[in-house]
Amino acid sequence: MPGSIATKKFFSWLENFGVVKKYAAMQKEHIHVAGIAVEVWRKPIKNINLVVYAPDGSVRISVPRIMSDRRVRQAVKDRVSWIEKQQAHFRAQAPLVILKAESGEIHKVWGETCLLTVFEDCPRNHVKFDQTTGFSLHVRKNTSSKSRLRLLDEWYRQELKNRIPALLKEWQPHVGREAKEWRIKRMKTRWGTCNIASRRLWLNLELAKKPEECLEYILVHELLHLLEKNHNENFYQHMERLIPHWRTIDALLKIEN
Repeated sequence: MPGSIATKKFFSWLENFGVVKKYAAMQKEHIHVAGIAVEVWRKPIKNINLVVYAPDGSVRISVPRIMSDRRVRQAVKDRVSWIEKQQAHFRAQAPLVILKAESGEIHKVWGETCLLTVFEDCPRNHVKFDQTTGFSLHVRKNTSSKSRLRLLDEWYRQELKNRIPALLKEWQPHVGREAKEWRIKRMKTRWGTCNIASRRLWLNLELAKKPEECLEYILVHELLHLLEKNHNENFYQHMERLIPHWRTIDALLKIEN
């Protein structure tokens, strides 16, 4: 075949960078347990992770590669009532609102409900927000909805970037650990993660829409993983010491935007 040599070179390049090995180590399967469709991912991990995704209630479980089919099914079976509860919760939610970054839309900014006003035919694209003038999007004429939403995302990202350094400076001495770096991205199921080996924190972009204490809580939570890897008794003792009202903040994160 004409492209066979190029294809071999391409896969050789992937192998050199560990890409093929990474995905070869992951296996995807589909099973049904108690009438529930479940997507199974076998990975080089130690623990089981079961997730129900909004808005459709789809179920995914990640398991260690060597786990038997019987144990995988049992793990799902043990959580059937919880899965059904989550799915019922998502079905009861109001229809998903598709935002287009248009005037009249409701957006959240640091926990506050804001009415968005869009001004078109502006010399440059930018976002404005203050207590007096409110939340406004200024764009050039014929700027697409996708570009407007991207502009809002970048504004939210910058809001987080403006606050995170000061919070790290305040809390790292109390935790007794320092992050080597931090990054921001949108995540579906987590507000933050911590890569212990690289001392890297990932923070969810959506935190800019929650009350400011939520960002502080998640930052401290992830920093603590540099001290305690797991959510064990010591971990929660540290949480109580640092942020005694952390459960109240945690509840705020469960409130839908």
